[in-house]
Amino acid sequence: MLIPLALALAILLALYVATTYSVFTARRDEAIRQDTEHTTELLRRALVDNVGTLSSLMSAIERDPVLEDAMLRGDREALLARGAPLLQEIEARAGITHLYFHAPDRVSFLRVHEPTRFGDTISRFTLLEAERTGQPSFGNEQGPLGTYTLRYVIPWRSGGRLLGYIELGKEFEHVAASLRDVPGVELVILVDKRYVQRELWEPTAQKQRLPPWDTLPSIVSVFSTVQAIPDELSALLSRQGLALDERTATIRADGRVLQCMLLPIDDVRALETAKLLVMRDVTNIAAAARTQLAAGCAAFAGVSAVLLAMFHVLLGRIQRALRERSALLNSAKERLEQEIEERKVAQKELEAALGTSAAASQAKTESLAQREEALRELRAAKLDLEQQLQTIERQRITIRELSLPIVDVWDEILALSIVGPVDADRAAEMMEGLLRRIVEAQARWIILDVTGLSAIDEEVAARLARVARAVRLLGCACIVTGISPHIARTFVALGVELDDLRPLRSLKEGIKHCMSARQAAALRSTPAL
Repeated sequence: MLIPLALALAILLALYVATTYSVFTARRDEAIRQDTEHTTELLRRALVDNVGTLSSLMSAIERDPVLEDAMLRGDREALLARGAPLLQEIEARAGITHLYFHAPDRVSFLRVHEPTRFGDTISRFTLLEAERTGQPSFGNEQGPLGTYTLRYVIPWRSGGRLLGYIELGKEFEHVAASLRDVPGVELVILVDKRYVQRELWEPTAQKQRLPPWDTLPSIVSVFSTVQAIPDELSALLSRQGLALDERTATIRADGRVLQCMLLPIDDVRALETAKLLVMRDVTNIAAAARTQLAAGCAAFAGVSAVLLAMFHVLLGRIQRALRERSALLNSAKERLEQEIEERKVAQKELEAALGTSAAASQAKTESLAQREEALRELRAAKLDLEQQLQTIERQRITIRELSLPIVDVWDEILALSIVGPVDADRAAEMMEGLLRRIVEAQARWIILDVTGLSAIDEEVAARLARVARAVRLLGCACIVTGISPHIARTFVALGVELDDLRPLRSLKEGIKHCMSARQAAALRSTPAL
């Protein structure tokens, strides 16, 4: 018994490990889901906060009289002299990295952050949208380097005159800076190579020490807080790119357990050209789970050892008790054998007594013979009774056939008088016989005379309606005659539809109606001279 018990405990231990691992996996997946939602919410809040900051700064810039006067005069130097320190201040305070002044025709008048470049026409979506609507426009927009910039553009007016457009920009990595404040979190911005100009990207990548262009087949990193993406994740990204099936994944790299999330970056053009890779170090959480599982297994093994020891002692006691009971059973067996011998003697005496009762048995045999004779007489009477019942059944069938007289009134006209109760069996026989006669006689009219029905209920009315519908399906008109006032009241009270029945007062009127209809049909079929 100890071996099956040990196997059962081993199975329980395996179930415990499997259940614990399943619970841990479920909790981990739930934690990943919550982390994903939390990170997405942080990004959304960061975007909303930054848009609010850009809006406030834009209001101050728009109302600056020095900038307005310089733009009115077309004085680029004066505009730069005022805008440069302003950009330095807002960059230090809010991380704003771009400040543009555009002419009304979207020609770049001044890039404060890059004053040597001007005179080119800007066709960015946010600027086009501000031009189209005449309202502020904002959103993440991708540049030629593949990087994303949160842009805020407003039409700049003075006294009802459009001076041009003011544009503020903040790099997306600064927008996502709130995620970098979370301990153990690393960020990578991955962009589809089709939207990146390699010749512009490579010099910037060398400065920022980004992975080489050919590291991944279809995507490239434009911002990263880590030196390299883990090999396991790189293999997934190499196969599927930004269309990775797994939005979240848990991988192992350099002795660490990393929880990786791919979050979409909202593009103002609604294009999914880039995603934000968030990697969180969950090594301590995984180690704690393994420690908990090991402690549980150790505790289970200890309890199992104690149980096996207890059962060993208990089974030893049971085995000794079984030996004692076996000795008692042997003693009882000897007594039982002695009793069997005594009963054999008694059996011989019983056989002698049975011989004495043989005569009595003979008398009983004669009595049984008499009873057999009586049984034969009963069987003969039963056979006679069965023949009488068969005769009665044949008479009943004949009566039923006579109770459904189908009469050929005229060519294509049949009549059926219904007398007596119409139960389910009789309704089925009526339908079967009537349909057969309609086909044989090629009848076009059938008259159901219910003069012989003294009463009708819902079941009988429904059966007559079914008979009428079946007749209609064979192309035969059904006329009901002889409806008494009592039957008519019953039809109305029960709500029976008479769509398939044409009621007439008497059989005579039914025959007249059918004859008239037949003559009319014959006249219609006769060609006109």
